Amino acid sequence: MNTLESLETLENFAIDETIIFQELTPDYPVVHITNSHAKASIALHGAHVLEYTPTSQRPVIFTSESAIYEEGTAIRGGIPVCWPWFSAHPTDKSLPSHGYARKAFWKLFRTFDNKEGTTLIFTFSENELHAELTIKVGESLDLELKTTNTGSESVVIGGALHTYLNISDIENISISGLDQASYIDSLTDTSETQNADITIDEEVDRVYTDTDHTVSLYDKAWNRSLIVEKTGSLSTVIWNPWIDKAAELKDLGDDEYKKFVCIEATNALEDVYRVAPGFSHILGTTITAV
Repeated sequence: MNTLESLETLENFAIDETIIFQELTPDYPVVHITNSHAKASIALHGAHVLEYTPTSQRPVIFTSESAIYEEGTAIRGGIPVCWPWFSAHPTDKSLPSHGYARKAFWKLFRTFDNKEGTTLIFTFSENELHAELTIKVGESLDLELKTTNTGSESVVIGGALHTYLNISDIENISISGLDQASYIDSLTDTSETQNADITIDEEVDRVYTDTDHTVSLYDKAWNRSLIVEKTGSLSTVIWNPWIDKAAELKDLGDDEYKKFVCIEATNALEDVYRVAPGFSHILGTTITAV
């Protein structure tokens, strides 16, 4: 398990006018990135992207104004890293939902900057599994989660890059790229087939299966598309809590459900990977505003 790095240690990774560090709350460091392409913020807790805003554009990533920033508590919004499993553990329900990584501090391993953008590499280890998360802030936001089995036996892994996308209003958006895809409705535990684009007017919690398709969210009020590409994934989650569930969540404003939708690159349900000793699996997502 990783331990919190001091602000003094983190300053060794600073890059003048591009990467700076501050404590969002006591002992809760955040790295801020500013370059010619975009600005972004990432919490060391969970290696969690809090903000990504391309230059001269609206924010792409939604983070709740009621998010809680303390060790051991997942951040509402941004891009939680669910690892090394998605949702409940498949065999041991006493283990934390969505794994260990989103509620613990990661280690910042490396930073560098070039004309294409700014790259940060974070690491996290648990039970003979080693995770390396590479985040590139450029014209697009790119995340690559590499899991390596450092043990002596094969291990089954899942996970997700649980992206909350910032929107004008839930009534203004449509999601394309999943027409005719099969999905499991997690609210009813039924299998369905998507017909046409996705619009949202109620609680939605779906795992689209056997799909590696790029998904596009169009926001007609902002005349903007958010393109969500992925690698190493054959499942995509679409989620919005809607009115009643949003009201139950203490770290989400009652009306904030209108301001985001999650489009997640996942390894969920049967889309998991048996990783042999010494081998790795990479789950990635790229988000582009056009």
